[in-house]
Amino acid sequence: MSENNPSTEPQTGGECFFSLVKQPAIRQRLEELKIVTPTPVQRGAIPVVLEGHDVIAQAQTGSGKTLAFVLPILSRLLDAGDVRGTFALIVTPTRELATQVRNVVLSVTPDVHPACIIGGAKQSGQVRELKNDPRVIVGTPGRLLDLIEQREINLKDCKMFVLDEADEMLSMGFLEEVRSILSRLPRERQGLFFSATITPRVDQLASSFLRSPKRVECEVKPETAPQIEHLYHRVDGQLTSKATALAGFLRDIKPRSTIVFCNTKSDTELVEIMLRKRGFEPERLNSDLSQKEREDTMNRFRSGDLKLLIATDVAARGIDIQDIDLVVNYAIHEQAETYVHRTGRTGRAGRSGTALSLVGPQDFFAFNTLQKSLPVVLKEVPAPAAAPLAATA
Repeated sequence: MSENNPSTEPQTGGECFFSLVKQPAIRQRLEELKIVTPTPVQRGAIPVVLEGHDVIAQAQTGSGKTLAFVLPILSRLLDAGDVRGTFALIVTPTRELATQVRNVVLSVTPDVHPACIIGGAKQSGQVRELKNDPRVIVGTPGRLLDLIEQREINLKDCKMFVLDEADEMLSMGFLEEVRSILSRLPRERQGLFFSATITPRVDQLASSFLRSPKRVECEVKPETAPQIEHLYHRVDGQLTSKATALAGFLRDIKPRSTIVFCNTKSDTELVEIMLRKRGFEPERLNSDLSQKEREDTMNRFRSGDLKLLIATDVAARGIDIQDIDLVVNYAIHEQAETYVHRTGRTGRAGRSGTALSLVGPQDFFAFNTLQKSLPVVLKEVPAPAAAPLAATA
């Protein structure tokens, strides 16, 4: 339950989970997990959800938003008594986030076994999960829609739904799948949208599927804002120039843990090869890997056994890892939201971090567009003073 970051600070004003959650079983479990003080998004969202309102909640990854919707869902599920069908549907943009949400539900209520419906895993096992306990379903749009169309998932009695990381869901191209899934929900249901940014497209989707939603917005306070140094370095257009520069920065900065973001799966493979030639031991994370391979890679990265991860944006959202020192934009994405999501992997929980963008001639247009829309100023840095590494390639 890393996302909640259980607080050890003294409670003030009676702000504790006991004032938000009335279910004794959930209270006891939170106490066992040493989750005492709710985060701002939890304080803001949980009472409103329990009152039955539709909600649009804006909160950054790492702010505890998963518990902000999981706790009221489980509270209402336990209050409902003998539920046999699907009570709640939680839609996430990535497999990793779906797995993380499932684990949070399990940790709070071990008697509820969410069906995790994601691509890259055997469908037969997921159908068995649905038959064993269909009350809470967590999944990604493609596989969810497949099983709905195969009539393995029945949403006719679904009382609550969550669209988690709604902005990322839309930016990843899942609009039609999401619309198709939500349109199959019963007329009387409660809808919750959680998102790091509330874009016009999120608002438009909400207007179609939410009824008079209450807004919960949690801005990052200046004193708790991430301490991230935003840097960029210009390289020439040669094929190996970015890899050579990246290797130099890795040796110069000596980060304990690094994520390098690429825009395409083929780039992750190329960067992995080029860094291995330069003496590093990276591993790639993209949607071509099986779910087990992706989970194994992320577990090794979390544990610290893997220090250097080359990823597409499949890893940019919802993965809460505390000790990432360096985030590298190997390829520039012109959308400010994507830059924020990527660089938000570092500078967490009061730690400092570095975000480095490598800008080649092919990136100039996207980079200039990006700079105009970012709330931070990027500082240009020269190549590291270390000797050129091309000879070791």
